[in-house]
Amino acid sequence: MYQEKIRRLRARLKEAGASGALLTTADNIYYASGFASVMDGWHLIEPIAAVFVPTDANYPVVLIMPEASIISLIVSERGGHPVHFERIATFDMLNFCETARAEDAHLALPDDLLIELNALMQRVEGNCEPDIIQTIAVTLARHVGIKNRVLFDDLRVAMRVEAISSQSWGDALEVVLASRAIKTSEELSLLRESGLVADEIMAYTLSQLGVGKSWGEIEKQVAQYMISRDVDPLPGSPMLFGGAYDLVFRPDLFRTEVSRPFVGGEIAILETQGRYKNFWIDINRTAHIGPAPQAYRDQYQAVREVFETIVARLRAGANTAEICEFRDIPAAKKLDPPDKLLVVAHSVGLVPLESPVRYPGTGLHGAKEGFTAEPGMVISIDCLYFGSGLGPSHMENVFIVTDTGSEPLYQFPLELTETGT
Repeated sequence: MYQEKIRRLRARLKEAGASGALLTTADNIYYASGFASVMDGWHLIEPIAAVFVPTDANYPVVLIMPEASIISLIVSERGGHPVHFERIATFDMLNFCETARAEDAHLALPDDLLIELNALMQRVEGNCEPDIIQTIAVTLARHVGIKNRVLFDDLRVAMRVEAISSQSWGDALEVVLASRAIKTSEELSLLRESGLVADEIMAYTLSQLGVGKSWGEIEKQVAQYMISRDVDPLPGSPMLFGGAYDLVFRPDLFRTEVSRPFVGGEIAILETQGRYKNFWIDINRTAHIGPAPQAYRDQYQAVREVFETIVARLRAGANTAEICEFRDIPAAKKLDPPDKLLVVAHSVGLVPLESPVRYPGTGLHGAKEGFTAEPGMVISIDCLYFGSGLGPSHMENVFIVTDTGSEPLYQFPLELTETGT
């Protein structure tokens, strides 16, 4: 899987006329090497690791990391999560190196661990530098030279490196996103696996809804269930949007007061998100607390018909902005008013918005221009109706793009759930 990723990334770098990519954001490091640190969850303001991918395959992929953390590579390997690289370059972090190197007569590492550790140390190049910026500068000078342009995914890092070495640099964002957008066969297998888990989570979530239950109580139960299924919930809540809407519905009113219990007649939107084996789950369904009036059922069915028409358009070669145009779809004309319908297509992978569009891709141009779907892309179709007359209706599925159409990752039914019926 990683060899295919590196080949793809190198091809994109060659097209961009760059000598390599220096990646320091956690998702890009994981993408290019499989390396993940327990410190990623700290959300530090500076990088704690890096991967250098040279365009020329004659030069090695270099993992840059704290010297004191090298043994974590063995732990990861033994845990079934190997890290892929060819060389290692190290730096000191918070003076751990001096502590780690201090003599300890009581330390007795097992022979097999010593053998593995010595093998890793043979792949370390250069000296342990005082900080990550200096290690990056030395690594780039060693492998490509300061006059050859290297693309960085963090421009602050690029500027710091340039300040001490005059390294020529550019922005790696578009190159990396174009590579990440098309998934490898192994990634697609993991995403299909995540789809099965997402279906189970949605079934569990809907089973917890009912009159008298508070949204906060349900969120905690869903988060616990996610963890039991090896899913990391969205920080703060397993629901990006969630709960009932008793106010005039607007896109920025995506939360329900956690302590207020549900009452009959409310609509619950269940935008359920989390990470499964580092890949994003992004599924949404709508529920009605108690029996829904026929008028709401009709509205929901109209939204579903729009959704299914747009899904039928998704295939390799289609532009995502064009397929999301709904005003020509007869079912959209049944909505009152139809212009309160929002349809968005976005790529999903290590993050929920991984679309290969020019930065800033979450702005208006990202939706209006879209991008061309290619085989192996994983794209969410997100259909949201914000009408206030009867209340909102929302559904979302994620699809693998094929030459002839698309394959849904989630099989959970699109039908409106009416609790207690």
